[in-house]
Amino acid sequence: MYNIREVNVFTLGDSSKISTWSNVPYFFTETLSSKGIKVNRVDISPSRILRKIYELLFWKLIKKIFPNSTYDYFRSYINYHETRHRIKKAVMKYKDSQINIFLTFSFSSLDLIGKPIVLFGDWTYDHYFDYFENREPGPFEKGAVLRENRQIENADLVFPLFPGVTEYMKDHYKNDKIFYLGNVINSLIHASEEIILEKKSNSYSLLFIGDIKYLEGAKSLIKAFDILKKKYCNLSLDIVGMTSKDFESLPSGVICHGFLNKGVEKERKEYYQLLENAKVFINTTPKWGAFSASIEAMYFYNPVIVTDYNEFIETFGNEIGFGIYCKDHSVESLCLAIENILHNKDYATLCSNAHFAVKDFTWNAYIDKMLKIMKILVE
Repeated sequence: MYNIREVNVFTLGDSSKISTWSNVPYFFTETLSSKGIKVNRVDISPSRILRKIYELLFWKLIKKIFPNSTYDYFRSYINYHETRHRIKKAVMKYKDSQINIFLTFSFSSLDLIGKPIVLFGDWTYDHYFDYFENREPGPFEKGAVLRENRQIENADLVFPLFPGVTEYMKDHYKNDKIFYLGNVINSLIHASEEIILEKKSNSYSLLFIGDIKYLEGAKSLIKAFDILKKKYCNLSLDIVGMTSKDFESLPSGVICHGFLNKGVEKERKEYYQLLENAKVFINTTPKWGAFSASIEAMYFYNPVIVTDYNEFIETFGNEIGFGIYCKDHSVESLCLAIENILHNKDYATLCSNAHFAVKDFTWNAYIDKMLKIMKILVE
């Protein structure tokens, strides 16, 4: 259909494992394969041995001089050079591949072989400093930014996952082939409305999903839960992605499940049971509220309480009919938002609206849109 028969897909981790990078490489490569395309999976994750050496010889010194530096082994020139060597070996091995696809903006096959290059990712290193750090990159970091920028500007096609990042990249890079195609839900099972809404109708379970990066949002929710628990004795809080060791103390009713691997049947069942049984999904970490987890929760008919961060607003608008924007980040506001959901007379409508807002974010639809654009590279 698209004249694309074989591609190389380079990922930071094993793309055959669903646990890699929020499940994205797995769904990306599996969907391509389902369309009859031969996918050569190439893992370009950093060498553990070289990382250890780097950490012993350089990382501690860099952090001592530049305490806020993010110039870890992944961003180092050593890793860049070593990764390029592995990319070269892969493209020589898979000579019949028509396109080299990279699920990262940091690396590509630029100058290694004359095959088209496609980049797919969430945000750039440059955007990370502009949005999350709100600072200029340091001397070492700047070199990594420039290396990444060169990959982006010389790619044949670039597909960012978020609309705001797409506009940022269009403004900052000399590449007119940057496309936003929507987002994707990383779910292994189908959500059944009738069964799920029945479970949620009597639920008093709050659900938080996020690893240690979202600690601030988790702590805020725990404080709100501790206040509300005195009023609602049946209230419970499930935290996925962190363990009790990540907190100094936890009130009764808080259960930390740690990381749940969808590749392990028992953990997968537990994860989806939590999504189906939850009353509301909550992650109010400022600037970023676990977007992928949020939309997966929405797919399972969960209203959401999140902060009004840029990409969520760009995707769903300033007013949402499936939850609440918690704008001032206070515990008091979060308590009010939770009670609003618990007592909402139109709760079932909130649930249905949440699912409807993301139901078309399928991997099948996303890859079809990508392939429709990519076909110009092989014509």
